[in-house]
Amino acid sequence: MVKKDWFRLKRYPHIGLPLKLRHRPWIENYIFDKKNIAKHSFYPFIHRKISVRKFRKVKNADGTKSIKRESSYKDREVFYANHLDSMIYGYYSDIITKKYEKKLIEHGIKDCVSAYRSVPLKANEKSRNKCNIDFANDIFKYIEENKNRDLIAITFDITSFFDNLNHKRLKETWIEILDEKILPDDHYAIFKNLTKFSYIEQEDIFEEFKDQIIVDKKGKNTKISIPNIELLKEKNAIAFCSLKDFNSRIRAKNLIKKNRFKTKNDFLTGNFRIKGIPQGSPISSTLANIYLLHFDKLINEKITEIDGMYRRYSDDMIVVADEKNMDMIYNLLIDEIQNFDLEIQPSKSQSFIFKYFNEKFGCKEIDLDTGEIKDNTKFEYLGFSFDGEKVYLKSSGLAKYYRKMKRSIKRGGYYAKFGKNKVPQLFKNRLYKRYTIMGAHRRKIIKKAPHLPNTFYRTNTYDWGNFLTYAKLAANVFENNGINSQIGKHWDKFHNLIKDKEVEIENHYANKIRK
Repeated sequence: MVKKDWFRLKRYPHIGLPLKLRHRPWIENYIFDKKNIAKHSFYPFIHRKISVRKFRKVKNADGTKSIKRESSYKDREVFYANHLDSMIYGYYSDIITKKYEKKLIEHGIKDCVSAYRSVPLKANEKSRNKCNIDFANDIFKYIEENKNRDLIAITFDITSFFDNLNHKRLKETWIEILDEKILPDDHYAIFKNLTKFSYIEQEDIFEEFKDQIIVDKKGKNTKISIPNIELLKEKNAIAFCSLKDFNSRIRAKNLIKKNRFKTKNDFLTGNFRIKGIPQGSPISSTLANIYLLHFDKLINEKITEIDGMYRRYSDDMIVVADEKNMDMIYNLLIDEIQNFDLEIQPSKSQSFIFKYFNEKFGCKEIDLDTGEIKDNTKFEYLGFSFDGEKVYLKSSGLAKYYRKMKRSIKRGGYYAKFGKNKVPQLFKNRLYKRYTIMGAHRRKIIKKAPHLPNTFYRTNTYDWGNFLTYAKLAANVFENNGINSQIGKHWDKFHNLIKDKEVEIENHYANKIRK
C-alpha cells in the first residue's frame, strides 16, 4: 500500500510565495503545536470557476433518446488556500482520516466508501492504491458473478454536495470521529474558518497585481507584467503578491468577500450560513466523507439485508440488488438522504436491469418513474460504460481527450505562426508526450540545473503519463473490454492533425516572405 504524505508542495499562484522542501522543519514545528493552530490567522481563499463541458443525449418528440448529443457547461466552484494554510488543512485531514478509517472498520463499511481514501489494491506494502478503475471493476465483477439473478443497478447523485453540508451536523460528526466531547481548540479553529470562510475572486486579485505578478524565472523570483489571466501558467507565475501586500492593498481595497452571511445585509441580523464548505481545500473531501458516516452505515445495512451491494464515491452512489427491490431502494435513498439535510438530483439518477435478453446476458435502462424499459444498453459508472459483457471508456471521456488534442495542436500552430521565432516551428515533442503512446510511460521528471550549463538532474517528482496511461491501465484491469480498440486510432488522428497544421504553418510562412 502506498502511503500519502500530508506534506505536499504546490506551485499555484496565491498570496505569498510557494513553500519549498527545505521549509519542512519549521512548517512541522509550527503545525505540530496545537496552540499555534488554535490562534492561526487564515488567509482568504482564492475563488475561481472551472467550466466543464457536458454532453447529454437529446430526447425526441416521442420521449425516446436520439443519437444527437446536446452540449452544455457545468460550473464548478473551486476555492484554493494560501500555501501554509493548505499545509495545515492537509495535516489535519491526515489526522481525521486515520480516525475515520477506524470508524469505517468499526461500523463494517470500509469497502463502501471509495473516494478520497488510500485503499490498497492488495494486502502488501508495495501494492498501488485503488483508483476509480478498480472501484468500477468491483461493481462490474459483482454483476458478472451474479448472472443467475435479475439485477438492478441504480445510480444516485447528491445535489451540490459540498455546498449543502450542514454545519451543526458536520461539527457533531467531527467530534464523534475524534472521540471527544467537544472540538479541541485547534480543530475548532479549522472548523470555524471552513464554515465562515472569506475569499477573493481570482479575477480581482489578478487585476490588482497584473503589472507585477511574481514568476519563477530560471530559479529566481522576479516581477513581470502579465496581460491575460490565462497566461499565468505559461509564464510560470508563482504568486499574485507578497504577504506584505495583503493588508496594504488587498484588505485596504475591500477585495475580500465574506461567506459567513447568506446575503450582504445579513450581518445586521446575524443571519449566518448554516451549511456549506469550500470545495478545493485539502480537508474538504475528508469532511464530506465523515459527514455521511451514519448514512453509509444505515444504507449498507439495509442493502446487505436484501443481498445487495452499496458503494459511494464522493457524491455518486450506486446500489446493485435484485430487480424486485427497485422501488424500495430508490425510496430508501431519497428519504434517508433528506435526514442528512441533502437531496438526490433526480435528473442524474439512472436504473439498469441486468439479465438474459433472448438468451444473451446484457442490460437495458429502466425509467425510474414509469418502469418503462428503454433502448439504452450502456450502463455508465465512474467514467466507464458496461453492457453486461464488455467494458468501454465512456464516450464523452474519449471525446474530451480528442478535443484537447485538437485544441493543443491548434494553439501550437498559432504560436508557431505569430511567435517570436524567425522560422515558424511546431514544437511537437510536448504534443507527443501529452497525446500519444510515447508519453504514456510513468517516469521521473528531468529538469535543467539552474546555474550549471548543459546539466540536467532527475527530480523526485513523477510525470504520471497521459490519458493513454489511464486507458492502458483500465484495459489491463478489466478482464473483458474493448478499450484498446477505442484508442487504437489515436496515432493516425494525431498525425493527421499535425500534418494539416504543418502545411498551414508552411503556407503562412510562404505568404509572409512574399509580402
